[in-house]
Amino acid sequence: MIVREFFDLIDTIPNRDDSETIQKFLRYLQGVLRIKQVVPPAVEIMTIVKACKPILYHAARRSVLTSSNLYMLFQVDMDLELANERIRKYTQ
Repeated sequence: MIVREFFDLIDTIPNRDDSETIQKFLRYLQGVLRIKQVVPPAVEIMTIVKACKPILYHAARRSVLTSSNLYMLFQVDMDLELANERIRKYTQ
């Protein structure tokens, strides 16, 4: 479900730096962090967003305060191919 929501978000959210788009993305990330039943693929999600929606990623990163629980998510990175491979495994 987490990954399906992520793919829906990536397909529908524009690669813009307007306030509405940034807030929608940050609300999604807050929801990911609230998940307690499983460990969400947060690093993979952030890596894919950084590659696919760079304007949105950087605008959201600039809007997050260092004291925010989202700040840590913008500090992680991994290989894009590996991130795509791992996220696809969730859909199988």
